Amino acid sequence: MVFAGALVAALAIVAIVVFRPASAWTSDVAPVANVAADRWTTGDKDAIGTAYSSQSNVWFTAAHGTLSDVLYPTVDADNLRQFGFLVTDGSSFFFDAATQGVASSRVTDDRALTYVLQVDDPVHQFSLVTEVATDPASAVVVVRGHLIGHTSNLTVYGYLVPHLAGSGAAQTAFFDGSRGYVNKHGLWLAVGGDATSDQRTAGYLGHGDGYDQLHHDALTSRFRQAGPGRVTLTWKLNSGGGSWVSELAFATSRAAADGELNAIQNSGVQAVFDSYRGGWRKYTQQLSAPPGDASLFFYSAEVIKMAEDKLHPGAIVASLARPWGDTAPDDDGDVGYRKVWPRDLYHAASGLLAAGDSATAYDVLRFMGKQQKSDGSMPQNTDLNGTPVWTGQQMDETADAILLAVRLAGKASGPDIEKATSYLLGKGPATQQERWEEAGGYSPATIAAEIAALRAVERWETATNQVVDRAVPLQDVVTQWDRSLESWTFTRTGSFGPGYYLRISPDGKPDTAEPIDIANGGGVWDQRVIVDPSFLELVRLGVRQPNDPRIVASLTVVDQQSSGGSMWYRYPHDGYGEKNSGSSPPGAGHVWPLLTAERGVYTVLAGGRATPYLLQLQSLAGSDQLLGEQVWEGTGLPTGSARPLVWAHAEYIILAKAIATGTVDDRPA
Repeated sequence: MVFAGALVAALAIVAIVVFRPASAWTSDVAPVANVAADRWTTGDKDAIGTAYSSQSNVWFTAAHGTLSDVLYPTVDADNLRQFGFLVTDGSSFFFDAATQGVASSRVTDDRALTYVLQVDDPVHQFSLVTEVATDPASAVVVVRGHLIGHTSNLTVYGYLVPHLAGSGAAQTAFFDGSRGYVNKHGLWLAVGGDATSDQRTAGYLGHGDGYDQLHHDALTSRFRQAGPGRVTLTWKLNSGGGSWVSELAFATSRAAADGELNAIQNSGVQAVFDSYRGGWRKYTQQLSAPPGDASLFFYSAEVIKMAEDKLHPGAIVASLARPWGDTAPDDDGDVGYRKVWPRDLYHAASGLLAAGDSATAYDVLRFMGKQQKSDGSMPQNTDLNGTPVWTGQQMDETADAILLAVRLAGKASGPDIEKATSYLLGKGPATQQERWEEAGGYSPATIAAEIAALRAVERWETATNQVVDRAVPLQDVVTQWDRSLESWTFTRTGSFGPGYYLRISPDGKPDTAEPIDIANGGGVWDQRVIVDPSFLELVRLGVRQPNDPRIVASLTVVDQQSSGGSMWYRYPHDGYGEKNSGSSPPGAGHVWPLLTAERGVYTVLAGGRATPYLLQLQSLAGSDQLLGEQVWEGTGLPTGSARPLVWAHAEYIILAKAIATGTVDDRPA
């Protein structure tokens, strides 16, 4: 009994020693600091990825050569603002790889989502090079880095700004043993890899944390834990030979996160990179690319597939990015483009079908069935469960669902075609919002989708012997809409020429001076001065011929009024974009790569040479092979909007195949 009592006392002493601040710590707990809301990161990503395996429900993005958004356990759930590297010589300079230097990104295998990220410091003549992969068997992101150049007197620190469960608020961070941890409401992030056991600190963002201290060359105040609040972790990397590895594991318990890190340590980091690459190469083996340089073709299919949620098959988000996220507070609950638009789904599925991935296209159709509302319509967008988020009515999205459902009829379940058809007939042809989600009325692009969808339904009903009793026969409605199209959308009194299609006519009276209010501060304008290349959907969907004089005349007007060199704006006075780098809407919209692809598709249908459009898209994609929502006119460099954009990559696939075969793969029969 005496022995037992002594043992208890000894254990109590041990417990006290464990939790008492050790000599390595200035104090156990960082001084409490009130921290204002943080922000997210730019929508301009230079790397994106996830393991092909469905067992690994974690995604990463990178910006300026630095790991930015990390999404877990679903593709819409952001948990990180930044995991980057800080470099100092300990006396004269401080370098933040996320904001300083010259960043570049290069795809290392066009059949795998693999990159080399590099940030160069030309002043101090060194470069920081990193590679990122996710473990196909778990929710672990592995970052492998090294320094090259003049590095003998340099020290590298890891710097983590977590935003667990969608914001930086209410987090607790601490170090224990060789690892760092962040916890919030039952969600855990464990950080392992190469790290020293002394030079590290937890802190509050912008209030004397490691980032602030290293501006003065050293971690002079070191705290084991901080929080709850907007916390950070900073640690010196044990970079033997100038190389190091860091691992970020996500789980619902600390034990599970530790278990994931232990598994990585047992298997080895190289095994993670090899299996990550191998998974994507296996995926591309099922694809079929046109002759010639197929690099961006394969990569575009991978970008689309990468944007699909692992827990909700067929739920492909528009982008992993939040446009202009670096200007947005981290606590407003907006997930950016990590929502599911039926229109973008239609294009994603069409691109994958053209590339040879029919299985994912079938999953897309099934997910559309979950999205469909009880009245037969498709919502503006939904979350990953198919629950509507925004509430606009866009008739082309219902039409797109019909087009895909008819195309894949008998191969997968999906939206109820008859219910969707009834909705179009009852609500069309005018729409509350056209495909740019901003204006209502009579849109050439929307009406093109509606007519094409109704014609597809006619063919489907005939082929399947469907007998539907309608007050007005479907063919009569199609004929009437087709004959009325120009009376609703084609002006003959505009100042740009004797006749051309408008972007949209609010009341279907295109020859009048009807005012149109441009979103994002674009102003109020006569509808006849707002033209848009979207009318080319009339040709793509088979409603008008490529050489139709009205199409040709409208092309001339659009090229004069809504082009930026050899690329195109959505429409004049568009305010959806930044006025200058670092700002956000309202501002000035810039040119859209997907419109270059659409122009190329039209050129194929018109019998012209469309290769220049394909080459331009390849140039815009650059060494990281990512096509964004908007680029700056003149330079072609990405803006802060959304990059990559799934829709743009789908359009590239369609165009590449059209040039090779002379057939536009997603054009209705």
